[in-house]
Amino acid sequence: MDIFSVIKERRDLLGVTQQELSEISGISLKTIIQIENKKANPSFNTLSKIVDVLGMEITLRIKTK
Repeated sequence: MDIFSVIKERRDLLGVTQQELSEISGISLKTIIQIENKKANPSFNTLSKIVDVLGMEITLRIKTK
């Protein structure tokens, strides 16, 4: 599952509307819609704000050889 689907699924699970997510995160409604529809390439900062509101975190893993 990609990050875009995870965001939408989590938002739906919490009963948060796109408008509410926009208002709480400070990310425009247009951007939220584009992200969920896989039509945006959000920055790490934007993703971080969204997942924080949704009670999630972004974890980066470094591959080792």
